[in-house]
Amino acid sequence: MIGLISATAAGAAARNRLAAAWPDRTRVYDGPAGEAVRAAFAECAQVVCFLATGAVVRLIAPLLGDKTADPGVVCVDEGGRFAVSLVGGHGGGANELALEVGGLLGAEPVVTTATDAVGVAGLDTLGLPVEGDVARVSRALLDGEPVRLDAEVPWPLPALPVADQGSYVVRVTDRAVRPAAGEVLLRPPSLVVGVGASRGAPVDEVLDLVERALREAGLSARSVAALATVDAKAA
Repeated sequence: MIGLISATAAGAAARNRLAAAWPDRTRVYDGPAGEAVRAAFAECAQVVCFLATGAVVRLIAPLLGDKTADPGVVCVDEGGRFAVSLVGGHGGGANELALEVGGLLGAEPVVTTATDAVGVAGLDTLGLPVEGDVARVSRALLDGEPVRLDAEVPWPLPALPVADQGSYVVRVTDRAVRPAAGEVLLRPPSLVVGVGASRGAPVDEVLDLVERALREAGLSARSVAALATVDAKAA
């Protein structure tokens, strides 16, 4: 759900246009802006504020926790000229939301995340679980430092400026390993776990067995794409 917040008549008009266009995706938060922002931040996956960016920064600053969990926040100015991806550009989807909002309202999307600005795919935007030193390796890619791609599992990736050698590593693996310093692990959905059990077997017991089998095989649960069984057992 996308929370919509405004404080002026002009902001409310733009807010209402968005609400009318996306009735199933949005929820309008009325009342004082501070209270509305706090409520929307707690209840919504994304927030669009028709307020000045400075005001929104002050309102959300005490609410920020983890960029992987915080909602994406987009600000639209009073004149409806810009849709600014303010917080959660990648993890919260604010970059894409700014593009959508801009297209609907005729506003210019403003996206300032470094990877988007230079056309390099963000390691946290590839659609794969990611672990490790994401910030340092991303910075190395942006700065043109040599970053090695170690694809233990063949998996399609967008073009990345990688090299044959380098002190930083992007490793594509389904093995149960920990990332080293200067290394990012990408977890492809390359594993399918076959499950056989008596009808009515407890779910917790099955999951415990799956976890144990993966652990004994040295494989990561984050690369499991599906559990498979025969139709008779799945019914």
